[in-house]
Amino acid sequence: MAAPLPVKPLRVAIIGAGPGGLATAIHLLRLKDVELSVFDQARELREVGAGISLNENTWRLLQDLGAADKLEQYVKRGANGKILMEHRNGRTGALLSRAYHNGDPDKPPAVRVERYKLQNALLSQIPPDLIQLSKKLASITETPSGVTLTFTDGTTAGPFDLLVGADGIRSVVRQHAFPTHKLKYTGKVAYRVLIPQEKVAHLLPDIPPASCFWHTRRNYIYTNVLDNGLFEIATRAEEPEEHGNKVSWGQTMPKEQVVHHYQHFCRLLREVIDAPDDWLEFAMFGGPRLESIIHNDRIVLVGDASHPLSGAFGSGAAFAFEDAYALKHAVDFARTHGHDLGYALQLFDSVRAPRYRDLYGVLDGMANNTEQVKSQNPDIDDDAYVEKTTERNWQQAQERGFIYKYNVSSTRPITPSPFADD
Repeated sequence: MAAPLPVKPLRVAIIGAGPGGLATAIHLLRLKDVELSVFDQARELREVGAGISLNENTWRLLQDLGAADKLEQYVKRGANGKILMEHRNGRTGALLSRAYHNGDPDKPPAVRVERYKLQNALLSQIPPDLIQLSKKLASITETPSGVTLTFTDGTTAGPFDLLVGADGIRSVVRQHAFPTHKLKYTGKVAYRVLIPQEKVAHLLPDIPPASCFWHTRRNYIYTNVLDNGLFEIATRAEEPEEHGNKVSWGQTMPKEQVVHHYQHFCRLLREVIDAPDDWLEFAMFGGPRLESIIHNDRIVLVGDASHPLSGAFGSGAAFAFEDAYALKHAVDFARTHGHDLGYALQLFDSVRAPRYRDLYGVLDGMANNTEQVKSQNPDIDDDAYVEKTTERNWQQAQERGFIYKYNVSSTRPITPSPFADD
């Protein structure tokens, strides 16, 4: 039997101050009688990486978080006829598909911004002294009085009524709550970088001024000409497990480590890859879907901690914001209707677990599409393979509005009726 949800205060700890942890903090601070603590292992808060996509659902959630105004200066609304995204053959440069911006100035735009700008927008909504830094979680102890945290510096905190694991794909909280769930190195690393456009100025006339994926059979290169004078490049490459297990998140690598992976791309892309002097490297890990993302009526996972998708869909921030929104409303509903914390977390889980089930289903569908192309055309050449798999996977993805246009606020389980008392 879960303990009754206390009227005041609800003691909450959030582990992780990335987009998911910050969004959860913003939402829970809006509830009455919540005693909130936020811990992060970093010595200073900084976003590691390059750009981040803000799609329609991300923008809607940012507005709810009060952070959208901080990002409006980087947005051009009503860009009717402007290219939003292209997919091209990375060997030949041939256009495979193209999408355009929504020209409606009243609808949320799809934009690409630097990660630190999103972080600063979220931090603007949080008291500056709320986040405790240099707090790397070592262990979690559960007792009848709550959850106590022990950090690697020897300090402890708690007990807390609710622990929110927002500590990323290699989540310590998830490891505690679901010890049999194991991550696995995917065999790939991501390379990302932002450079001044001057470094590729001679190449820009041949590069689409939008998000562009350049595909080959083995891997892809992503390019984007940003509005602030920067040029973004992101890609993935196969590396042995021994290498991947040694890579820290956002480790600086010289170009010599990167360029040899892309010699099969066209000259234009080889020159693009050769332009940066250094890259940031990220080892890609993934894991199976969790059937539930709550534990013992007192622990909940949000963001990458709850869905180790290894960066699929490019919408990790949006998924984390959805989690934060759902958690706040589930806790608020439970408290105002006399239910306990376990009820609140089950309500949250009933909304979010199916969402991640559907997203994993998309990945399974993409893998099946690839296998079908191979089995139906055993001798297919590389260019035909790229065309067919891109058509099946990426063009179909544009039709899946539930990924990028999903509105968590309209999800029915958040309303009282599905959870009425017997």
